Amino acid sequence: MARFEEGRSISCPPLFEGEAYFQWSNFMKYFILAQDIEVWVVIEKGYMEAPKKKKQRSANDTKAKLNTKAMHTLLCGLNEEVSKQVSTCKSAKDIWEKLEKLYGNKKEEMKDGVPSCANLLSSSKVDGVLALNEPEMHSMSYIWNLRP
Repeated sequence: MARFEEGRSISCPPLFEGEAYFQWSNFMKYFILAQDIEVWVVIEKGYMEAPKKKKQRSANDTKAKLNTKAMHTLLCGLNEEVSKQVSTCKSAKDIWEKLEKLYGNKKEEMKDGVPSCANLLSSSKVDGVLALNEPEMHSMSYIWNLRP
């Protein structure tokens, strides 16, 4: 009989401890998307502080709440050492971009002698990976060429 071990929590974000950034960032992205898609949009697009005029400010309150939720989620997914490095960031987008700058350019570890997806995509073998899209395009043009 198969034994299944406990998986990751769906209520706690994945913890980043300074290693395996590519894997963590993917897990965190999908964790946030599963919680609230609009929170991820604020991370990607950014958030501007509310204008001083009351009429304009009320429309921006929702984005302010989403930004706060996004910052909270990201900070909960960082250990103390990493969170100190982004403690001066004023928005969720700033946190995400700073983490990318600090950790995203590092080469990901190889597992069992096989490069990670990040290394594979950044290597010179990208042409082979991207070529997977070509047959679909060729097959479509082939079908179109069969029509009278």
